[in-house]
Amino acid sequence: MLRRLTRDILTFDWSQSQPGAALTCLPALVLPLAIGVATGHPRQGMMAAAGAFSVGFGSFQALGASRRTPMLVATAGMCLSSWIGTWGGQFAPVTVGLSALWGMIYAWAWRRGPGASWIALQCLIWLIISSAYPASGLHALTRGSFVLGGGLLQMSLVSAAWRFTAIPTAVGGAARSAEPAQASASTRAVRWRQSARVGALLALAMALSQGLALPSGYWIPMTAAIVTRPELQHTFQRGMARIVGTLVGAAVATLIALALRPLPVVLAALVLLFAGACYLLVHVNYAAFAACLTSYVVFLLAMVGAPAPVTIAHRTMNTLLGGALAGLGHAAFVGLARLLDRKRARRAPLHSG
Repeated sequence: MLRRLTRDILTFDWSQSQPGAALTCLPALVLPLAIGVATGHPRQGMMAAAGAFSVGFGSFQALGASRRTPMLVATAGMCLSSWIGTWGGQFAPVTVGLSALWGMIYAWAWRRGPGASWIALQCLIWLIISSAYPASGLHALTRGSFVLGGGLLQMSLVSAAWRFTAIPTAVGGAARSAEPAQASASTRAVRWRQSARVGALLALAMALSQGLALPSGYWIPMTAAIVTRPELQHTFQRGMARIVGTLVGAAVATLIALALRPLPVVLAALVLLFAGACYLLVHVNYAAFAACLTSYVVFLLAMVGAPAPVTIAHRTMNTLLGGALAGLGHAAFVGLARLLDRKRARRAPLHSG
């Protein structure tokens, strides 16, 4: 197991890299960041850029025969999830319940193909992020509206680039077809189990982050959501890669912050640099992608005044907690399911007699 985890972390599949696609996604980040810095509204620029960044990964996805639909559906879903999360964040039990529900939907989407799964994960992530910044009334619509604007900008610019070059981004990652419409009873049972597991895990992770009241504690349920997978082995692999990547990214961001003490313009350049690296590496090596993502987040938050060393410390600690919770929770659920199956198997001969 350890040898396989090490091999996965150290293996780079450069055949999956798409430098052109990575560059295509960056203009939608440049515009809101530049406008935000120039007008003295970096926070609004950051929110729009964050929405554009997430939707950019949709250019690597497909939903049915459409390449634009994943970006459009994700943009709408992220906006709606952000609105709901911002409002629900005022009430701890509501936040826990919403996290469980969105987690179950995400697990259900696993069987509908990678495009649907990716969309559901983005919605879950933005629900979790927004719940950490609760607001009521019209203020609850602010973050989601900027995310909507950034997502629509990304989709428009990527679509324009595709029309200009006549070459859309290739679908990234391993191909996986959607589950047939007529699923067997056993398949449906497995699907319900997975949904229950992920829903319970997200509820526990959100409750833990609220109970501990850790700074930036929303990274605990977010990490748990991102690394959990249908199979236990894949959850462990993803979790270890995420943790290793986060530690490396934290070290890199720390060195850069200490060496440069960057001004806002330099911070924006670093955000774009690491965002481009994320797009380039997302299907090449997950640990390297996680390292670049950590640096991207650190410098993005630094643009609105969050001290880089503090952000790095909080993100690292919460990522470790979320990754460990996902792995241990999945293992415990699998063990419980096997125990229940054995009990049912022992009862079966009695009932048949």
